[in-house]
Parts: sequence; C-alpha cells; structure tokens
Amino acid sequence: MKDRYEDALENLNLVYRLKEQAEAARYQSELMLRGVRAVLDADSPDDLYQRMFSNFHDIVPYNICLILEQSEPGFMLCSSSTRQDIVGTRWAVGDMLRKVIGGKTIAMYNAPLHPQWCSVPLPDACQIKSLLFSPFLFKNDMAIIVFAHQQLGFYTQQHIQIATRYREFTEQTLLSVNARLQALESAQLKRDKARVEQSLIDSEKMASVGLLAAGVAHEINNPVGFISSNIEYLKQSVPTLAGFFHQLEGLFAASNDAERLRGLAACQQCYETEQIAGLITDIEDICNESDEGLQRVADITTSLKSFTRADPKTNDPFCVNQTINDTLPLVNPELKHHVKVNVSLNEVPTVLGSSRKLSQVLINLLVNAGQAIHSHGEINLSTDCHIDADGRKWVVITVADNGCGISQHAVDKIFQPFFTTKPVGQGTGLGLYISLAIMKSMGGDIQVVSRMNQGTTFSLFLPDEPSRLAQSGAS
Repeated sequence: MKDRYEDALENLNLVYRLKEQAEAARYQSELMLRGVRAVLDADSPDDLYQRMFSNFHDIVPYNICLILEQSEPGFMLCSSSTRQDIVGTRWAVGDMLRKVIGGKTIAMYNAPLHPQWCSVPLPDACQIKSLLFSPFLFKNDMAIIVFAHQQLGFYTQQHIQIATRYREFTEQTLLSVNARLQALESAQLKRDKARVEQSLIDSEKMASVGLLAAGVAHEINNPVGFISSNIEYLKQSVPTLAGFFHQLEGLFAASNDAERLRGLAACQQCYETEQIAGLITDIEDICNESDEGLQRVADITTSLKSFTRADPKTNDPFCVNQTINDTLPLVNPELKHHVKVNVSLNEVPTVLGSSRKLSQVLINLLVNAGQAIHSHGEINLSTDCHIDADGRKWVVITVADNGCGISQHAVDKIFQPFFTTKPVGQGTGLGLYISLAIMKSMGGDIQVVSRMNQGTTFSLFLPDEPSRLAQSGAS
C-alpha cells in the first residue's frame, strides 16, 4: 500500500513537472511569436531596434541592453543598444568574454568589484552595478547580449537559467531583425532608384530639348520671318488701298451726272493703274499664308510645352496616336532635310501611363534613326494592335529606318547605361537605357532588330488599358 502511494505521488510530481515544462514551452513559443511579429511590423530601423529591446525586456529586466558582435581579433563591437552613445564601442575580449563566446552565460553580481570591470566600456553616468552576459548564434558567429542593471546583485542564478533557456528566442529575434532591416533597406533602395531614374529621365529630356532647340528655333524663325515680310507688304499696300477708297468717296459724293462720270473714270484709272484686284488677291494669299505660319508656330510651341512640362500624374489613359502627332512637330526640323518620315497610324486602344514620357522615348528613337541615316533615307513610323497567346491586347509602335544598322555586339549592349556607339561627346549612352525604363514603368517593353547597312527597327509594346489594370492587380 505504501509503495503504491509513493509511486502515485511520484507520478503526480512527474505530471506537475511536465505541466510546468509544457506551460514554460507554451509561454516561450507565444513570446517568440509575439516578438517576431512585433519586429516584422516595424517601419523604420529605429522602431525596429526599439521593438527588439522591448522583447528582450519581457525575458530579463534591464536598465540598459546591448548586442556585441565579432569585429576584429581581440575585440567585439556594440552593434546596437538602448543607449545610442554606447553603439560603436569596442569591447576587449578578456577571460570573461571568452567564456561567454564559448557558450557560457555569466553574471556580474557586483560589477564594479569584478576583476574584468575595467574592460567594460560603459560610461560612469550609467551607474551600472549588475551585468548579465548571454551568448547566442548570429550570422554564423557567436554574439553576446548584455543586460545591465543599476541595482547591486540584481542578476541571480535564476536570470542565468532564463537567459540560457531563451537563447533560441534571442537568436530568432535577431534573425527577424536582420531580415526586416534588409527589407527596409531594399525598400529604401527602390525609392532611391526611382528618384535617380526620374532625375536621369529629366536630364535626358532636357538634353533632347537642347538637341532639338536649333531645329525648333529655325522652324519657328521661318514662319516668323515671312509673317514679318507679309506685314511689311500689307503696310506698303495700305496707302494704295486708301487712295482707291478716296476715289470711291469722291464718286459717292458726286451731286450730278457729270461729276459721277468724272469720279467713275478716276476710280477706273486708279483700279487699273494700282492693280487693285491683284492687290486684294495678294492680301488674301498673305493672310492665309500668315495664318498657316502662325499655326505651325503654335503646333511647335504646344508640343514643346507639353513635352517639357512635369507630369502631374503618370498613370492616366491616353491615345498613342495623338502622342505621336504631338511629337512629330518637335523632330521634323531635325529630320526633314535628309529624311522622309512615313507615318501610318492605325486605330489602337488607349493605354495607361505618361504621354509625355512616351513622347520622350519617341524623340530619342526618331533622332537616333535620323542620325543613322547619313545622306538621304526614310523612317517608317506606324502603330498597330497585337493580341498575345494569353489574350492580352498590346499597342505596338514601330520605328524602322534604312540607315547604317547596328552590329550584333552593340545590339546585345544597347540598353545598358552609358553604352553608346556614337563618337565621344555626341552621346551620353543613357537614351535607350532611360527609354527602356520608361516603357517598363508603363508595363511595356522595347525590342530591336538590326542588320548592318540595311537598317534598324525598334518595336515599342504597351498593354492596353484593361490589360494594364489586370497586370497591376496581379502584381
């Protein structure tokens, strides 16, 4: 009977111990999950470290907490801490830290009296009396978490056991911190990359304006010149017309038939002598010619203004054909003397993106095509619609020239930044790189086919509005 009672008591104690272990394991798991979740929700490095140290405080209380990582032979470096002035301090690896690196958790119950206290680079103002050093594995190397408290003898054997038991929690938390830091750095890199690309796009746009400026100025000066000549001709014609009107006024003022006959004869003579009929025809032609010239100036300045204006939005629906029609007045002055531009615009659906950025791509391709034609040649500019195997509809813009072509070696590198086949000083090597970046930003792409001494064809692909919306939703 006594033996059975002792066995039952022992089994009961075993059950209690198992229950305590299970509860401790459950608490540890909950703490680990809560800590990792908190770390992964951080939106900045400062918030990240604050959450990390808050998690550690749930395990071992402290006034100051810090992480030591391996840095150089004989020293460890404080990589993060609850006190910013401690970050970056070098800790000499003496006997005590060697033991910790070897896997042992150590406490300083009365830190100022410990033989190794002199090697602890904590400011006196911290007034630290107790320290707890616990090792853990981080980045495939041993690191140390240090808990510091201002109360003498605060850290006991119980804290050593807790720190040892929660070593896995420390390692998982630091892994989560490292993963989140990389994610935040990646997001920052993406933002920085977007800013740099936008800066390059703006710079290349201004370079295009500079390249086209001379031709645009000439194209504006021509109509301005003949409009000025026309106005001068009109000024010279005014006295002649005024004299003829004076003769008419005399005819209208005649009071008898004799005066009317004399006035009519004078009007007839002036009409024939001054060639009034021809003068009126000339004035009509001059007005029409001036109107056409002013419209040309208006088209060029409108296109130039539209091209150089900053984009308030970059994901609006627009018509590709209209963008091409708005762009051509800017490049025609550069091309018209040696290149014939054949335009064939078929009906195509609207696309989403930036009309001005597409205009920048077209200017770059058309100017490049013109420069590839050394004497006289043609550029064929067309639009069409293509449906791929997945049923997605694409607007295709084709720019084909019959110039000198591009070697296969150059074609393989043509979209790399700073690569150019032009002589030094005549090209930045960023035009096609930026053009591809613009097309990618609108969900599209660029393809190129070239044959030496036969010509080059660039094909721009843009998804139509529904396909782009579906594409954005999927991503």
